[in-house]
Amino acid sequence: KGGIVGLQAEIGYRVPRPNRVQRGLQSLAAVPALSPILSRLVTPLDRVVHGVSGGKASLTGALVGFPTILLATIGARSGQTRIAPLAAIPHGDGLALIGSNAGSGKVPGWAHNLRANPVASVSYNGRSVEVVAREASECEYEDVFDAAVNIYPGYTGYRERVPRHIPVFIVDAKDET
Repeated sequence: KGGIVGLQAEIGYRVPRPNRVQRGLQSLAAVPALSPILSRLVTPLDRVVHGVSGGKASLTGALVGFPTILLATIGARSGQTRIAPLAAIPHGDGLALIGSNAGSGKVPGWAHNLRANPVASVSYNGRSVEVVAREASECEYEDVFDAAVNIYPGYTGYRERVPRHIPVFIVDAKDET
């Protein structure tokens, strides 16, 4: 098998190499004082761009060259569908999701939701696939962070400044059997 397989292939997910302007914006977004502020601004705008484009575009992808997926989870307490635009790291046939919350000290709600109910859906480029999530093993955890830093160097800073364990989830297409 050559190329992308599994979940990545089903949704057409790939991470392009960022251009010079996008790399510059990545450096700016990684500044500790700016990262949480930009996240609070860009995340709601990403939801709008995803909605207007039918899930085929994201503000994060356009600005910093890091495409986002939409993760739909079931709220751990509310039971309601919760949708979060997230950066995803290619991992094997699936995707890895890092609960850095843009370097904040708070674990993101979607991580709590996946712990309570690991069945979710991932949407990208107008395609949606039901997935099952699990927390990464220790070895996978390090591999995911290494891959993440190669895509977006800001992940290094998140690990250095976040005073908590940053959860990492691996999501794979749900087996239909």
